[in-house]
Amino acid sequence: MRKNVSVLSVLTCLCLVLPMALAAQGGAAKSVSPFGFMMENAGIRVVVDAEATRYQGKSKYIPLVVFVGSSGAQTITLNRGAFTLTDPSGAVHPLATQAEISDKKNYGSFNVANDYTFVHKTINAGPDVQSYNGLGFQDDTCFFPNVSGRPSLVRDNVQVRPNAFTAALLYFANPAGKAAGIYKLTYTDPATKTVVVVPFVIKWK
Repeated sequence: MRKNVSVLSVLTCLCLVLPMALAAQGGAAKSVSPFGFMMENAGIRVVVDAEATRYQGKSKYIPLVVFVGSSGAQTITLNRGAFTLTDPSGAVHPLATQAEISDKKNYGSFNVANDYTFVHKTINAGPDVQSYNGLGFQDDTCFFPNVSGRPSLVRDNVQVRPNAFTAALLYFANPAGKAAGIYKLTYTDPATKTVVVVPFVIKWK
């Protein structure tokens, strides 16, 4: 009987400790929509939405809709070096180049255009946007242009003003395919070096 009680005590302890350990490793992102996850650090709030991602598991590159906002008095910067994606294997991928994504052997400009059509509502009126209630929307960020509409001009070095947020369609290499497990989108503000890590899952189709 004493042995059973001891085992039960250990299991209870693990049930309490494991969630705290996951949270300490960035495993406690807030779910803000069926496919959106949010984390915040030092007034910088980042949401990752993986709805469009789930259909591209067989592609060399995957799209992610990313929102970044400043809820404080600071201006933050978005550029190509500010984002990385860590896949479930632990491999870290920088943001893809425009040349990589426009090459139809990798992804292709028309597939990007289709992605913009798919994510238009997510960026403009989806539930993720509610995470930035009270902040102004800054519509001037574009890392990958849309050949069939807006945004058509690359703006990949953007200053997001205080109490504002922006959104962008980003692409990362996908050597892991339809990997199960935790992905992590990392944003590092180039000026303040503030880091926000958003752990999320992709519900592959």
